[in-house]
Amino acid sequence: MLKTINDYFYFSQKERRGIFALIFIISILILLNIFVIPQMGSEKPINNDAFMAWVDSITQKPNQSKVIEYFNFDPNVITKKEWLKLGLSEDQIKVLLNYRNAGGRFYKKEDLKKIYSITDELYLSLEPYIIFSTAKVVNKKITQNLSIDLNSVDSTDLIKINGIGPVFAARILKYKKLLGGYSQASQLMEVYGIDSAKFHSIKHNFSTCDRSKLIRININTASFKELLKHPYISYEFVKLVVNERRKEVFKTLEDFKERTQLSDSVYQKLTPYLTIEK
Repeated sequence: MLKTINDYFYFSQKERRGIFALIFIISILILLNIFVIPQMGSEKPINNDAFMAWVDSITQKPNQSKVIEYFNFDPNVITKKEWLKLGLSEDQIKVLLNYRNAGGRFYKKEDLKKIYSITDELYLSLEPYIIFSTAKVVNKKITQNLSIDLNSVDSTDLIKINGIGPVFAARILKYKKLLGGYSQASQLMEVYGIDSAKFHSIKHNFSTCDRSKLIRININTASFKELLKHPYISYEFVKLVVNERRKEVFKTLEDFKERTQLSDSVYQKLTPYLTIEK
């Protein structure tokens, strides 16, 4: 019996070394748990207020220490240098100047809030100093009710209109070239940046467009490329027109409408620019 027990608990030299190594590791872990780990948890907790103060110190924007000089100003005429004195950043000033250069104007203090780069906090700091100088507006010789024909106008005439600056004037003339002339003033709403509100504020300055000055496209002879240049004509529609006229030339504009299945609205919009005359 005793021999059987001894045989059961007999370990080779290699096994005994492994057991001693395991006992050694367990002893180290016990000592660490008793003496080291409790000391690690005894450190003082982080002071949240001090930590947040440190974060603020390294994230503070450089221009927060800049001295701001407040003075009365007209947002329609103030210079970049003066905007800087009021504490605005280069990016904020760029947005404001782009707005003015595009013909935008400020008519009341609250209009400044519409500029996306102007925060509520910044507006509140500037609002007491905003003034509007009527004398300077008069000096710009802004004329109302000019009765301008869009097909005869140049940039000099356009910038006389309140709300149209050099940028909008250039866009209007560029779109006129693409169209081949304006058939009606409402087409200005197709010019980038001129929405319905802006159009209604300036439309009284335009007379009925002279359609005799429109450049018309001969739908029976114009090349694929010439047809595609017009902003009202898509690539797929040009293919349809070319395929149809290969079968037979268009005899009238009504024939053109029926064979291309144009809707009434598109037909009315497009026909001032089309002809079948040789």
